[in-house]
Amino acid sequence: MTTLCAEEKSELKPLDTAPHNKVPAIYQVRKSLGTSSTVINITISLYLFTLGIAPMVWAALSERYGRRFVYIGATFVYTGSTIGCGWMKHISGFIVLRVLQATGASAAQAVGAGTITDLFETHERGNAMGLFFLGPLIGPVVGPIAGGYLSEYFGWRYIFWTLAGLGGLVLLLMIFFLPETSIKTQQEDIIHTFMRPFQFCAQPVVILASLPYAMAYGFMYFIIASLPHLLKYGYGYTNSQVGLAYLANGAGNVLGAVISGRYADWLLARHPTGGPERRISAIWIGIILFPVGELIYGWCFQFQTSIVGGFVGLFLLGFGVGMIQTPGNTYLVDAYPGFSASVMSAANLLRCIWGGCTPLFAPALLQAIGNGWSMTILATASIAQGVCAYLVQRYGEAWRKSLSVDV
Repeated sequence: MTTLCAEEKSELKPLDTAPHNKVPAIYQVRKSLGTSSTVINITISLYLFTLGIAPMVWAALSERYGRRFVYIGATFVYTGSTIGCGWMKHISGFIVLRVLQATGASAAQAVGAGTITDLFETHERGNAMGLFFLGPLIGPVVGPIAGGYLSEYFGWRYIFWTLAGLGGLVLLLMIFFLPETSIKTQQEDIIHTFMRPFQFCAQPVVILASLPYAMAYGFMYFIIASLPHLLKYGYGYTNSQVGLAYLANGAGNVLGAVISGRYADWLLARHPTGGPERRISAIWIGIILFPVGELIYGWCFQFQTSIVGGFVGLFLLGFGVGMIQTPGNTYLVDAYPGFSASVMSAANLLRCIWGGCTPLFAPALLQAIGNGWSMTILATASIAQGVCAYLVQRYGEAWRKSLSVDV
C-alpha cells in the first residue's frame, strides 16, 4: 500500500504537466484567458522550472521530518491550487496558481525515490524503481487522451477539476493508509539539511549520471510541444485524436522503464562486486534507440509520410527515455542510499532545467529549419548522453570516494 500511494502521488505530476494533458486544449486556454502563445509557452517553462526547484525543499523536509508529512502537505497544496486554476479568469492569477500547483506536484519525484530506498534492498531497487516510475510514465499516456476529450466536449476548465478530484482522492488514501517509512536517529542542523540537495548539484558523478535522462527529457518536451501542430495542420487531427497520438510515446516509456529496471538488477546480481556503476550499462540501449527515434519521427513528419512511421519514431523515443530513466535514477539512490531524496532532487533540477528551456526555442527552430533538420540536430546532440554514461562507468566509483558530500 505504501508503494501504491507513492506511485499514485507520482502520477499526479505528469497527469498535470502542461504539455502532456493540456496541449490539445492550449488554444482554448489562450483564447479564454486572452493571452498569446508566447505567454502560454512561458507558463509551461515556469511550471517545469518550479518542478525542478521545489523538490529541493521537499527532499530536505522529508529527510528531517519524514516522508508522510511531505506527501500529505504537498498533495494538499496541489489539490487546492488545481481547484483555483479551474476557476481562474485572469492570466496573472493563473500563472501564480500554476506555480503553486507545480510545487505541490513536485514532491513525489524526489521523496518517492527515498521511499523506495526505505523499503527495498539494493538488489531489488531496479525493479521497484521501474514499477514506481509507472506512475510518472502512465500519466503521459492517460493525460493527453483524457485532456483531449475533456477539452473537446466539456472545455479546458474540466481538465483542472478532474485533476483536483484525483488529487483529493490521493490525499484521502495517504491520510488513512500511508505509514512513515523513514527513520531518523538524530536531528542535524537545519541549514545543513536544506543545503545538502544543493551540494549534490556540484558533484561530478551526480551531474554526469543525471544528464542523459535530463537531455532525453528536455528533447522529449521539444517533441511534445510541437506534435499537436504537426498533427492538426499536417494530418487534420482533432483535439481528441491528438491526445490518442501520445499513446505511442507513452507505451514506449512504460515498456522501457520496466525492462530497464529488471535488466539493471540482473546486471548488478551478475557482477555484485562491481558497485552501483554496473547499472549504467543498462542505459546504453536507450542511448542508441533515442536518437534513432528522433530521426524517424523528424523526417517522417517532415515529408508527411504515412502516420505509422511517425508513431514508430515516437514509440522508439519513449522506449529510449524509459531505458535511460530507471537505471540512471536507481544508480543515484544506490550511490547515496542514506540521502536518496536529496540526490534525486538534485537530478530532478537538472532534468527540469532542460525540459523548461526546450519549449522556449522549439517554435522558432521548427519554423526556421523544419521538423526533420530540428530532430537531426537533437539526435546529434544526444551523442553527449553516451559520453556522460562512459565517464560515470569509468570514473564514477573514484569520484564518489574522493569528492563525497558532507552528509
